[in-house]
Amino acid sequence: MQNKNFKSAVLFEQKKKIKIIDLKKPAKLERGQVLVRIISAAICGAQIGEIDGIKGKDKWLPHCMGHEGYGKVIRKNKFVKNLKNNDYVIMHWRKGAGINAVSAKYESDHGIINAGQVTTFQEYAVVSENRLTKIKPKKKLFKLLPLLGCAIPTSWGLLINEAKIKKEDSLLIFGAGGLGVSTALIAKILGCKRIVLVDKFILKQKLTKGLGIKFYEFKKFRKYVKNFFSIVIDTTGSTDVISKGFTYTAKNGKLILVGQPKKYSELKIFDPIRLFNPPNDNIKIFSSDGGLFQPDLHMNIIYNLLIKNHKKFNKLITNTIGLKDINKGIDLIKKGKEIRVCIDLKK
Repeated sequence: MQNKNFKSAVLFEQKKKIKIIDLKKPAKLERGQVLVRIISAAICGAQIGEIDGIKGKDKWLPHCMGHEGYGKVIRKNKFVKNLKNNDYVIMHWRKGAGINAVSAKYESDHGIINAGQVTTFQEYAVVSENRLTKIKPKKKLFKLLPLLGCAIPTSWGLLINEAKIKKEDSLLIFGAGGLGVSTALIAKILGCKRIVLVDKFILKQKLTKGLGIKFYEFKKFRKYVKNFFSIVIDTTGSTDVISKGFTYTAKNGKLILVGQPKKYSELKIFDPIRLFNPPNDNIKIFSSDGGLFQPDLHMNIIYNLLIKNHKKFNKLITNTIGLKDINKGIDLIKKGKEIRVCIDLKK
């Protein structure tokens, strides 16, 4: 706390590299705000979509980034009741208990830098109370703990709350990133026997080796996969992939969209009559709502799942970098060379 400045990754312009700059620690915390020293964070595909501008013009530039992290409470506003100083916390984008504080704004030599209720690509962050959940620290798991902020709870909730998966279900997942692999792994842990993972990067086959999950490169999977699946999940956001996912969805099956398509893109579906009620197929298509994850109800369940299976979940973190290498980490993910990249803020 002695140093009044800290390093942060900031997006100044869409489709450009992130810049590492100094931000000033706030002298005062607003109602419901908490100052967190971040120990580790992870790069999610949502941030890449943010940089690439898939939702269109970003009106909040320049702004901090990241929405899954692990850290320690340094200071809090007096109205914060669920946390105290020195608590270890998971930083998540889903709303939990506590005050929904105003978004943070930081002073810098570049002017005011915006932030949402939670950002994690920085050494310190002012976070809304309801985006933090206290946990018992596990130092050896510091690389995995950020995934409790997005990848693992979203995947768990997607399967349990939204897909309502059963052991007899067959599962086809497009996209072997953090969400895709996490979803496949959790389905495997839950006892699902038939799981197929598809990605456009053949490098992902090596990265997912040892998980006991069938992998196919996107260009070739139709040559080998002929059967339908009761649950099809797209994490890519590609309308071409979503279209093909529809053709592999079984009668009375579910096609669940997790990855967000680019704004104004066009989705084509072959034989849409399959969407209607029997005697046709009665397929359901819907978008995931963060797995309907509720931090206050589900975090302990998911944390225990992580602890019991941490050796398997370790496969999700394929690289660890320092904050200064944030652009390198993003490029590696975009090129399909990593599943999830951990940012070690102690480096």
